[in-house]
Order: sequence, then structure tokens, then C-alpha cells
Amino acid sequence: MTYYISPPPPSLLSRIVAAIVAACVLVGAFMVSVVALVIVAGAALVLGIAIWLRVAWIKRQIRKSGADMGAGFKPADHVDPAQESGRVIEAEYTVVSDSRDQQDN
Repeated sequence: MTYYISPPPPSLLSRIVAAIVAACVLVGAFMVSVVALVIVAGAALVLGIAIWLRVAWIKRQIRKSGADMGAGFKPADHVDPAQESGRVIEAEYTVVSDSRDQQDN
């Protein structure tokens, strides 16, 4: 009778069965990961569409209310001084203290 210190080597049939089981486990894990990826991508797509629709709805409501979305953002070369009177405040000022003066002391 033969005695082994470690377990006896597996037979050819057991190695083939182990290879088939391992292949099935790998294929199953791959399928589960693909399903999880599809679920996450679908949720991201639905969330993106919901955000886009909400922004479009808000822009529509603002446009419908008649508010000027570009008010106050006119380029400097198109500014008419007659229209802009009352928006500019002219003033003179004197610097009482400067942060550089305080650092020197």
C-alpha cells in the first residue's frame, strides 16, 4: 500500500471536472459583472436625462416669464452710454491703511 505525505495526485477525470467547474464559475462571474455594468450605465443614463430635462424645463420657465437671461452681460464694445446711465457710480477714494504698511511694523 502506498502512503503519501500530501494528498494523492488527482485523477484525470477529477482534473477535467475541476477545469469545467472553474470555467463555469469564470463565465458566471463575467455575466454577473456585465449585468452590474448595464444596470449602473442605465441608472447613469436615466439620471443624466432627468437632469437635462430639469434644466431645459427651468430655462423654458425663465424664457416664458420674459426675464432677460443675458441682462448685465453685454460686451464692452456694444455699450451705449445713454442706456447705461445710472448704472455706473463714479467716486474718489483715499487709502487709509495698506496691508503692506501693517506688515512692515
